[in-house]
Amino acid sequence: MKISVIGAGNVGASTAYALAMRGVCDELAMVDIFGTTAQSKAMDIAQSVHVFNKNLKVLGGDDYALIANSDIVVMTAGSPRKPGQTREDLLLINAKVLDMAVKNIVKYAPNAFIVVVTNPLDVMVYLAYEFSGFAKNRIIGMAGELDSARLNYEISTLKGEFCSSSKVVGAHNDKMIISKNYLSTNLNDDELAHIDSQTRNGGAKFVNLVGTSAFYAPAAGAVKICEAIKNDTNELQSVSIVLDGFACGRLAKIGKNGVGEVSEFNLTDKENESLKASEVEIVQNIKFIKENL
Repeated sequence: MKISVIGAGNVGASTAYALAMRGVCDELAMVDIFGTTAQSKAMDIAQSVHVFNKNLKVLGGDDYALIANSDIVVMTAGSPRKPGQTREDLLLINAKVLDMAVKNIVKYAPNAFIVVVTNPLDVMVYLAYEFSGFAKNRIIGMAGELDSARLNYEISTLKGEFCSSSKVVGAHNDKMIISKNYLSTNLNDDELAHIDSQTRNGGAKFVNLVGTSAFYAPAAGAVKICEAIKNDTNELQSVSIVLDGFACGRLAKIGKNGVGEVSEFNLTDKENESLKASEVEIVQNIKFIKENL
């Protein structure tokens, strides 16, 4: 399997390294507008695989021809959030980056699945679908698994016990849905309020600490999707998928055909109202980009 990563920044490089260390592919390409950065990180990873005796070809540069015949392309390129900046502030900047990348994916890897990591995630997932013309099942947004990881981390920290199966659903922004119906641990109202706040602001914590977004956990979420496609696990994951006129987070089985069966939500009326409000916002952002791109 060949996997390519567009963007050799923190998230892209972390994704590529994790893919290599977990043996998800036997060929790996990294492309970035800063070609020497992609080349040097690819060489670093290529040397790392020799430490663990893994047979993996790794190349990097600024030439999109490197992604030719990829089975999966992970899109991480784009401007990261800066302090005080929301995901929505990135709309036009990253839409232009995505547009260029997708044109090249269509040219060089027309049969690939596209795993989107670039923010604002749900909007970018839908734009990747429209820009590419690919089938809906081939466009998958990495978001819910990251938010779920943050939720499980906060629960584990609070309760002092390992938690890994709680899920966050809905949009990948401050309106994400953290529902008791998708928790694997019982929490009282005060505990839930604390966990909700900490998880909802999980991304902003990193921006405030180091002035940029997280990268190891987002990379792990992207790799999890790639593994599910490669191994046809049909694992239920929280991912952003293309819906009717927009994209948003759902619980869906991920396997060799990309997005498979989508689960019906089990949400309260209030949570459903919040979900619908976030979806309206996503639709508005998509419209804004179409009018201004």
